[in-house]
Amino acid sequence: MEQNDQIRSILLTDEDDNEIEFDIMDNFAFEGESYYVLLPVDDERDDIEYVILRDRGEGELIGIEDERTLDRVFEEYKRRNSIEN
Repeated sequence: MEQNDQIRSILLTDEDDNEIEFDIMDNFAFEGESYYVLLPVDDERDDIEYVILRDRGEGELIGIEDERTLDRVFEEYKRRNSIEN
């Protein structure tokens, strides 16, 4: 995955080799790491389900397994974007 200021969506492949397009809602550094907050483009559900991934560099994004870290990163995203609970 390449990052530049013009890219507003990315195409990722899941563990079953399905390609999924995501809108990039935000990309920011937090506590020494870089994170992406994504939203599936074709998600037709009523509830919003964000995907938060850590940028390991060289185009590699990984999931966050630690729930506490995930919660803190999401809280930072909401703070940065003035989103209320």
